[in-house]
Amino acid sequence: MIDNKVIENIYKKYSRRPTSLDELNIPLLFEAAHDDHAIEIKGHDLIINSLDNWSPFHTIDLNRVHAILDFDKVVAVVLHSSIIFISKTSSKVQIHLRELKQSIFDRVRGMMCACL
Repeated sequence: MIDNKVIENIYKKYSRRPTSLDELNIPLLFEAAHDDHAIEIKGHDLIINSLDNWSPFHTIDLNRVHAILDFDKVVAVVLHSSIIFISKTSSKVQIHLRELKQSIFDRVRGMMCACL
């Protein structure tokens, strides 16, 4: 089961992009993901056709992908601030958006504004 702790560990472990696209497990997308996703690779773009064309996750530059991971029911495409969970059994896609942490400057500015 993929819970918040697992997701945070994924972000921590795969915080950097691989040095080469050869390090990504790209064949896993074609072997494990359900056929309804109609996943394609065009040049350096990963295209997930089960998502609408207007979705920012429909076409992803492979240079932005940190990892492609295999789980029991999904294949996960890990990016810097999001993870795309592609179902192995249906056309379902779930996206986890990472909550961005405030910088020290933002926190200090927030405290100063609250005092006014």
